[in-house]
Amino acid sequence: MPTANIEDTFLFYEVIGQGSPIVLTTGLGAGAEARAELIAGLEKNHKVLTYDQRGTGRSGPSSRPQTIDEFADDIVTLMDAAAIDRAAIIGLSTGTGIATALAANYSSRVSHLILGAPWTHGDPDLHVLQNTRKAAARTMPADFYIHFNSMLIYPPEYRRKHYKRFASMATQALKSPQDPVKISARLDAILAFDARGLYKKISCPTLVLGARDDLVMPYWFAQDAAAAISNSRLVIYEHGGHMFPETRTSAFLQEVNSFLT
Repeated sequence: MPTANIEDTFLFYEVIGQGSPIVLTTGLGAGAEARAELIAGLEKNHKVLTYDQRGTGRSGPSSRPQTIDEFADDIVTLMDAAAIDRAAIIGLSTGTGIATALAANYSSRVSHLILGAPWTHGDPDLHVLQNTRKAAARTMPADFYIHFNSMLIYPPEYRRKHYKRFASMATQALKSPQDPVKISARLDAILAFDARGLYKKISCPTLVLGARDDLVMPYWFAQDAAAAISNSRLVIYEHGGHMFPETRTSAFLQEVNSFLT
């Protein structure tokens, strides 16, 4: 099991596939299963580095909350451990902030930047949403909290099609309930991050994607990010929800592969 030591903990990572390197950084979403089809599609043409963020999955526990900039620093450590000098960076959800900070602060390490469902800063609407999520984490039973988040990040038709999967996730959550303190720390990091000053530092080719029915990171964030980043291209899907790289994996991969080639 490859790991990289960082501060007082360690990060689990994997490198799969062959070809030009890609680093994938995501939000917590629905876990590893939600990323499986996307990763399988990427590794057909690329060497893909994936990892579990501090305090999640197979990585070690985190002794303190991290900022988005510190999460970006973690990726540099992982790239060094995996002997990857320069890579395309795909950021999804919370990962878009991490990828933005990486491209702005470590430009020599980033060949291309892909931002799927970004946010530009903690505007009033995002504060309302994230504070509601924090309240839900504090007060909802674990199974209800899973369904609540699923309603936010997935469109209704996708939830209907995959109802058994979400029901299973809710049942499993009863055995390992959410940690409202850790969830609040993660959401506070999102609200504290302001990407607007970083966009002007990004010079690599950039693809920005959003969905009109994204309830978590509304599509106007993607529009504003693309307008602020030079050498960028914008794609807005009509449908797909916040997790459109999962709900519309084929369309997302087509855009990514076209952009990278």
